[in-house]
Amino acid sequence: MNEGIGSYSQKGRLSTRGDSIEQYRRILDADRFEPAEPHWRRISKNTITLFQVLIDQDLSDLVTVLEHYPRYTEWVCEHFRYAYSYSENSAEISAASRLLYLGEPYFSKQFVRNLVRKLPKPEKRSLDELNAFAQVLKKSHEQWHPIVTNYYCDLIDEYSAAYDLHPLQRIALIRGIGEIRKEQTYDYSAQDRDAVLDIPYMT
Repeated sequence: MNEGIGSYSQKGRLSTRGDSIEQYRRILDADRFEPAEPHWRRISKNTITLFQVLIDQDLSDLVTVLEHYPRYTEWVCEHFRYAYSYSENSAEISAASRLLYLGEPYFSKQFVRNLVRKLPKPEKRSLDELNAFAQVLKKSHEQWHPIVTNYYCDLIDEYSAAYDLHPLQRIALIRGIGEIRKEQTYDYSAQDRDAVLDIPYMT
């Protein structure tokens, strides 16, 4: 985390511009979208491959595509059941938040769990780095989806418990974080047969 949370924003980028949609139009405009068909038959193989790549990346381009082609949002949310976190590419936090907002009508435990798995985690290298991440959370939480904010509040608490902190150090670490109101959100924590589902992509 020594480069700060902003360093995650450029990891795993498929394109140099997150707002570029033109490179994807040729595939998406040629797709014969069939919403009444089962998941794997709903879109063409080329489109399936495209979304597999976009899900595997940092989600910035994926969200841009869905904002221009919202008809695919349900398919993507359903496909996250198969998008287990084998990739080294972490999500860009703002993009993950936007995807959660877009996907709210299609929430499932598998979608939310696997999206949370892609969120970058600060490394527990030093207390200074953890403090820096806590400040990012304090400044950015209002722009993030509540699920993301809750996740990082819990993570800061978990990490801080791993240090043998002087009471004043702990106060400094959680200053501002304790003022963040955690919202009741979608419960994706319950264990079920898909809780640890790791299925490779099916093509």
